[in-house]
Amino acid sequence: MRAYLSLALMGAAVLLLASCSAPAPHTPAMIAPCSSPRVSLGGLHGIYSPLSPSNCQIAITPFDLAAWIEAPLNSHRLRNMQTVLLGCANLTPDAANCEYSGVPGHSTTVQMNFDLSRYPDVAIVQKAVLAVHVRNNIPFLIDNAQLRGRLSIGDQLQSVGANRTTPATQPGWVTFDVTAIAARAVIERRNSVSFELSLPCGRSESELTSVSVLAAEPRLIVEFR
Repeated sequence: MRAYLSLALMGAAVLLLASCSAPAPHTPAMIAPCSSPRVSLGGLHGIYSPLSPSNCQIAITPFDLAAWIEAPLNSHRLRNMQTVLLGCANLTPDAANCEYSGVPGHSTTVQMNFDLSRYPDVAIVQKAVLAVHVRNNIPFLIDNAQLRGRLSIGDQLQSVGANRTTPATQPGWVTFDVTAIAARAVIERRNSVSFELSLPCGRSESELTSVSVLAAEPRLIVEFR
């Protein structure tokens, strides 16, 4: 009887420990080495022109995607948004230096995090672009948008993506060249590379731009061999 009770208590203790332990971490699907040319752009064929047809072109989506709302009294992060409006909304400008003292408003930044450790250890990055779907006012965004990136959460954000294009075969998509940061991230096995896309405060609401979030997720396209 004592032996039976001891076994029962041991079983209960094992179940209790199992229920209190942390859940197993999610392991993202790894990308195979480029042994032969292949293309996987998640439905965006034609948006990217490869440097060589013998390379591989693989796109990934962010593992975390959100909008940061900067407001005078209640800055906060929003998730599960189909689209966001970049720029400053509902603000009354009163000076050329963009200081506002009128009706309080807010500005919005899109925040994206990618796991570049998914690419193979042996990958030699040739080019990488961040593709974002823009719903209106594309020329203004191309000329004025600020894209900043960092290799991990603790790093300093740096300006990236100065070279940007609009592929004719996929209207609405804008690509930002992020080769330098992506190549380093793949080499260093970085699993949380962040990008932030924003617009400066304009003088009128005509300078606002709608960007897709969940409606058409941003993609990071990496060409490697």
